[in-house]
Amino acid sequence: MSKSRTTKKTTTASKPKSKTKAKPKSTTKKKPKAKTEPAVLKEGDFVLADLVGFTHEDHKLFDTTKEDVAKAENVFDEEEIYQPRLVILGQGMMVPGVDEALIGMKVGSTKKVVLEPEKAFGVRDASQVRIIPRVRIKSDQKIVRGMRVRIGNQSGTVRHVGGGRVTVDFNPPLAGHTVEYEISVTKKLSRAQERLEAFVQRRFSAVDPGSITVTAKGKTVTIAISADPRILLNQSLQIWKLGLTHDIETYLKDKYSKVLFTEEWEVTSKPPAE
Repeated sequence: MSKSRTTKKTTTASKPKSKTKAKPKSTTKKKPKAKTEPAVLKEGDFVLADLVGFTHEDHKLFDTTKEDVAKAENVFDEEEIYQPRLVILGQGMMVPGVDEALIGMKVGSTKKVVLEPEKAFGVRDASQVRIIPRVRIKSDQKIVRGMRVRIGNQSGTVRHVGGGRVTVDFNPPLAGHTVEYEISVTKKLSRAQERLEAFVQRRFSAVDPGSITVTAKGKTVTIAISADPRILLNQSLQIWKLGLTHDIETYLKDKYSKVLFTEEWEVTSKPPAE
């Protein structure tokens, strides 16, 4: 009779798995990114600025780029396009006092200044008041006091009419006056395309900006004028073109060497209106 053998199973006790302790979360807060402060404007910068000008003596509005101000002062003109004005600092595009006030400002800042005649439209010059024969003034309208007239390449204000002669003041209308300006810097133009578009707005200020597009390729700038008779038939069109070309040649000559104008005309069977 065979003896049965009992086999003992050896059980190995498994060691408990060690738990990995989670690293405590850092309580150090990330520093917020520092906001970049607008740069201080300096001579040579291209900026767009809103301007509001009043005479100091009687607080009469004589200049504004803001439509709401024009309406509030009852001088709103539907033909006028109200928009920030291009200023190249230090280039004499504004009266000296405004040019100087802009230097040191920042985009988004506003400043009010009071300018004496020397920093505004100049001191009155008595030698610029002259008596002109009526026949030299080409106008279909009756010549009256306060009317603006043009003689040769000068513009003046009629001060007196009588005896076939007209007294014309060729001083700027605000010469000798102290003025107040509120200046707000809306944008600094750093890219060449932005500057080209600002030049177009400056020279074609009396027309809808959407009627003109500007593109640049290589050294050539192309100005495309849409089929808008108010532009194409305007007597000042060639003057606007010359002015725009002068701006590009003067301030962007290192980038562009040619300006090309294109005009779009609609083909119609109707004769043009006289």
